[in-house]
Amino acid sequence: MNQPIALQKPTRLEQAQARLEFAFSNLEHAVANTRGFAKMEDSSQLTLDLEQENAALKKRNETLSELNDRTVTRLDSVIVRLKAAAGARG
Repeated sequence: MNQPIALQKPTRLEQAQARLEFAFSNLEHAVANTRGFAKMEDSSQLTLDLEQENAALKKRNETLSELNDRTVTRLDSVIVRLKAAAGARG
């Protein structure tokens, strides 16, 4: 009573794989038809833009880190002076 493979019902896994493949197909089609997608297809330009943005963000991070270090140093100095002034009064 074995049926030929072509007549067997697909397994749940096979059905899920088919649905997944169909969903990916739909997503790829939607992305390809999105306005502006053609402009972004040039991956070398996109990569260059991202690298430039990354470099700018790293520079900004470095600047903020230096500012933070200076602020901490100044605050520590103020705290020391305040403690000294409070100790002189007490």
